[in-house]
Amino acid sequence: MLFYRSLLFLLPLGSVHIASAQPPAPEDFVNGVYHTIVDPSFDHYYLIAGADTCRFVKYDYDEWEKYYLEEPVPFITLNELSEKAWLSRFPYFWKQGRLEKAVCITVQKADSLLFPERYGPVDRRRPLVERLVFSFSLPQFTDDGRYAVIDLNSVCGVNCGISTTCIFKRGEGGWKLIGRHVNYSSSPE
Repeated sequence: MLFYRSLLFLLPLGSVHIASAQPPAPEDFVNGVYHTIVDPSFDHYYLIAGADTCRFVKYDYDEWEKYYLEEPVPFITLNELSEKAWLSRFPYFWKQGRLEKAVCITVQKADSLLFPERYGPVDRRRPLVERLVFSFSLPQFTDDGRYAVIDLNSVCGVNCGISTTCIFKRGEGGWKLIGRHVNYSSSPE
């Protein structure tokens, strides 16, 4: 009996607890990764106020492993991200005050930036930052907070834009892009 009491006393000391990192707030994550699609020289960028849904709800593991991932990611991790993307189909609006360079705009304001000719005379000398609109999905994180998936999209006109699904891994220096799939890409004619 004394032997078992000793084991019970030692068990808590001998167990290893791996602390999981809490996922950041969506805006904090975006602040760390927006430069993946937004030119870092911009002093601001226009972001649609409502978050998109992430396209990572269905994926082909072999295709991601072969073409899109820069380092191995366990199948179970990608499945977890996919499931979370599927389950997060609720509206989310970005919190303007927590975003570093983003200016949150409505869909109507985005339309006026992308198609100014509909609203009056057009100044062709508008800077590039005034002709781009971005939309991001709500980021999804693994339970341990080590991986995240997000769609980063840029639109510059009717047939102009890019949409990417990006997977990030949290490291000592912050979030590192470890996978990217281009959903669509087109340039103006």
